[in-house]
Amino acid sequence: MHTFDYRFLKTFKVDPDILNRAVKIQALMGRSVIARKTAGSVLKGLERRAIIMSVADSNAIEGIRTSETRLVGLISGRTAPLGHDEKEIAGYRDALRFIHTDHEKIVLNKESVLDIYSILMRYSELNEPGFKTRDNVIVDRDLEGTILKIHPTVPKEKTEWAVEQAIWAFWEARNDPDINKLLLIPCFIMDFLRIHPFLDGNGRMSRLLTVLLLYQEGYDICRYVSLESKINAGKNDYYRALEQSEIEWDDNKNDYTPFISYFLGQLFLCYRELDRSLGIELSGNKKSNALEVYLRLSNLPVSKKELMSMFPDVSESTVELVLKRMSDAGELKKIGAARSTRYVRRR
Repeated sequence: MHTFDYRFLKTFKVDPDILNRAVKIQALMGRSVIARKTAGSVLKGLERRAIIMSVADSNAIEGIRTSETRLVGLISGRTAPLGHDEKEIAGYRDALRFIHTDHEKIVLNKESVLDIYSILMRYSELNEPGFKTRDNVIVDRDLEGTILKIHPTVPKEKTEWAVEQAIWAFWEARNDPDINKLLLIPCFIMDFLRIHPFLDGNGRMSRLLTVLLLYQEGYDICRYVSLESKINAGKNDYYRALEQSEIEWDDNKNDYTPFISYFLGQLFLCYRELDRSLGIELSGNKKSNALEVYLRLSNLPVSKKELMSMFPDVSESTVELVLKRMSDAGELKKIGAARSTRYVRRR
């Protein structure tokens, strides 16, 4: 049986690529705090878009769908769910909102996991309170439906014990200042999926817990950008990383590196999208200073060409003027030369 122990992360030999991603994400997270204070109206628009995409794509990963028109109505609460898929969608909507609203009050423990699960499944005909009452497996199928592989999960009689062990190990590591929490979160989520503690909804629960744990470490990116959409866009990579990381899991010989790398890659993409989304939203405000506001909020280098694409109503000469003025004022740092020139906000 697997032993849950994340203390190995203290001496974990981090791949340079993984380390680079983690460092960039942590830097971006700190700098995005400023953006929230100065772009409230813009971020509200991003929040609305993110929750729609998150609800749609987290369910789509599991093959749960409805029409775009009904989806918007379901998320707003104006449309009552009909049929199995829409009830599953409505449950995810409620659970995600609960986490967005109450993440500071939620303490990760067995009871809170069951509470979130009860919200997720509140409309479903498959709702069975508590952990699984019979054994289950994870099935891989090809596009034609042929079963390719069966992944065993923790037996029902050991499920509650395994969940508690994983949570206690998480808290032990979380309280250790020498362990990077961006490495810890994907390890815990991978273990949760390997336990597969419920008869239904395990994948969606894992994504809800990911959002919660990121919030609690100060990474509120999922409020503005859908991590679930990133996963759905490349779910083959998601499943491949999980499969690679679970090899010899029962014998405590598995390597979490593939899933850690995957997780950090998707999180970094979310921060990149936040930068681009801020530009698009600000351009829609039709304010004369939208370009300058974007540049003051942007966390990543951007070229003149990219700015012109995001702000089609702003002339090339105006873009050049703004870039020169802000660079001369010391607000922007110029990187590269000629066509590769990019600009980034100075810290």
